[in-house]
Amino acid sequence: MAQNQNTITWQAHEFRHYEKNYGWYVVMFSVSVLIIGYFAIQRDYFAAICLAIMAGLVYFFSKQIPEMVEIELSSKHIRFGRLLFPYQQIKHFWIVNNPRHKTVNLHTTAALNNIIILELEDQDPDEVREFLIRHIPEHTETDETAVQMVMHRLKF
Repeated sequence: MAQNQNTITWQAHEFRHYEKNYGWYVVMFSVSVLIIGYFAIQRDYFAAICLAIMAGLVYFFSKQIPEMVEIELSSKHIRFGRLLFPYQQIKHFWIVNNPRHKTVNLHTTAALNNIIILELEDQDPDEVREFLIRHIPEHTETDETAVQMVMHRLKF
């Protein structure tokens, strides 16, 4: 965690990772089979195939282990690993600091994937907030997103 007046850097995981036990996979597989079976009985094969593909993707992504990346806040941009986000591309930010999440959320101008979530790990949220507020507006909503809540609940 290096910081000076113009830069704050720290290392964090790419995303929050939850260990999944055997039961998690059994439930995911069972629910997938039931839903796919329902659509097959209804002769909606397109939906059954789409859900089978989605179940495969959920399984694939559940096995992903996050890497450590360096996050840098500078006077011109935010760097997340090799990705660079100039402040002109960020509409606003908000900090989530509760027992489940300690993140900086960025709302960008991108049409798709316009919410970027940076894990704070051991970085001081107040320090990050004070730094970012000099460069981009802060959003008044400081809760975790609905997707974050669902992902936490499903341990994904």
